[in-house]
Amino acid sequence: MTRLAVVGDVHAHLKRLSVVLDRACAVGVDGVLLVGDLACAGRGARTRAQINAYRRQVDAVFDAITSRNMPFCYVPGNHDLEGLSYPGNVDGRCEDFLGYRVAGIGGTNPPHRGFAYEWTDDDIRNLALPPCDILISHCPPLNTPLDFARGAGRHVGSAAIREQVEGMQGVMVCGHIHESYGVCQIDACLCLNAGGLGRPFGRTQVGFILDLDTIRHEDLETGQVQILRRSQPIEHTTIATIG
Repeated sequence: MTRLAVVGDVHAHLKRLSVVLDRACAVGVDGVLLVGDLACAGRGARTRAQINAYRRQVDAVFDAITSRNMPFCYVPGNHDLEGLSYPGNVDGRCEDFLGYRVAGIGGTNPPHRGFAYEWTDDDIRNLALPPCDILISHCPPLNTPLDFARGAGRHVGSAAIREQVEGMQGVMVCGHIHESYGVCQIDACLCLNAGGLGRPFGRTQVGFILDLDTIRHEDLETGQVQILRRSQPIEHTTIATIG
């Protein structure tokens, strides 16, 4: 049975990433999915020096994973440069990964705020991605427990991402809204926001796809765990309980 760790918005927070990857190794995962915002190009990275500094941060994130001999795939987030050339980028396409068909949608939705990678909902509707087992989307689907921005006091996800999810049978993983980590089911699709490691609302946390019918979110700071099995209520437990 293939198990995957899902790493939220790292924002180059290598200390928390190291703890998360150690936990993934302890669980015995076969690979890692990253939902974007690997580092912090943000609204900045315009000069050669800024771009080089950003790429060094991304290198450090991927080095932390490869040093543990874990295969990975990812999408860039709104704080990342679009079109990252590192191996494993599934943005805008569908590829085989450890026995799963994995598709990706990087960047984020309106309103545009001048970040490095932004799009419109119609851009996503026009992607025509093929069917997949797992969708990695940086942006969460609209009007769910996964897209409520505490500061704005409202749901800020993407309608187009929700349309993608409503047509799926498998699993969707996302990030972007750091504080709305957790799990839910939308129609036939299991959904996981892995949360953020970096600011704001950064925590040491990680998600897991145990199979296409079971997902889990772990808060490694409190030990609190959410488990969602297809078409069943969310189970709340602790890391100590699940081992």
